[in-house]
Amino acid sequence: MHRPLSRPPPSPLLLLSLLSPMLLALAGPAAALPLRLCIFDRPLPPITMPDGSGQVQELLRRAARSTSIAIQSVPASRASCLAQLQSGQVDAMLGAFLPERLAYAAYPMAGEQADESQAVAQARFMVYRRHGSAVDWDGHQFSNLGRQPVGIQPAFLHANLLRQLGVVTDEASLNTADNLGKLAQHRVAAVVALEGEGAALIASRYAGEIEALPQPFHVTPMYLVLNRVYYGQHRAAIDAYWLSLRQYRLSVDYQQYQQRPR
Repeated sequence: MHRPLSRPPPSPLLLLSLLSPMLLALAGPAAALPLRLCIFDRPLPPITMPDGSGQVQELLRRAARSTSIAIQSVPASRASCLAQLQSGQVDAMLGAFLPERLAYAAYPMAGEQADESQAVAQARFMVYRRHGSAVDWDGHQFSNLGRQPVGIQPAFLHANLLRQLGVVTDEASLNTADNLGKLAQHRVAAVVALEGEGAALIASRYAGEIEALPQPFHVTPMYLVLNRVYYGQHRAAIDAYWLSLRQYRLSVDYQQYQQRPR
């Protein structure tokens, strides 16, 4: 009588290959990628607000849901956000494109420039003057500034643009409210500031005293900027997130959301 031949036990690799689909099914969807996002601790309407109600913050949330990104908001001043992005204390922030930031920051790129089609907002920076002042801006150059400087927050790219025009700048104030206060007190000839922020402050504090000139000083594309090391570690996920942000920004639903009264 012949004994049946004994079969060798399955190899560990074979068992793992058989169990892997079951384990993946039990594990459920992949965990969301945490993204520490530095948000300015002062209102920057309508782009960002400290309470999370800014239009771009809503855009970031909508796109994150479709790409498994878990946003963790970290409030800080703009200068602190830049410093924390550079050191890697935060993973991302909103900002304009400056070539010198490429040493520590990653943008959605098109060649050597940021890809403007993937900007999350177009920020209009306006020139503000005292009501009835002769100061003017025609979209290319200033006139009648006199001897006083133009107020602008430090580290804004607009400070460099002003200096390239030969304009003397006052960069001592960290926020638009202080700059408009200087303007009302005749300490600066004009102020360059974000339209939404300037308009809200004028309506509440300086109605009839300060006015915006009709031509924007600069229309600035704003991007979701990543720490370069973090981007290198999660390139595929962030590339997908940038594309998702573009799709949502162009969607009819988001454009209707932007038109809703606040």
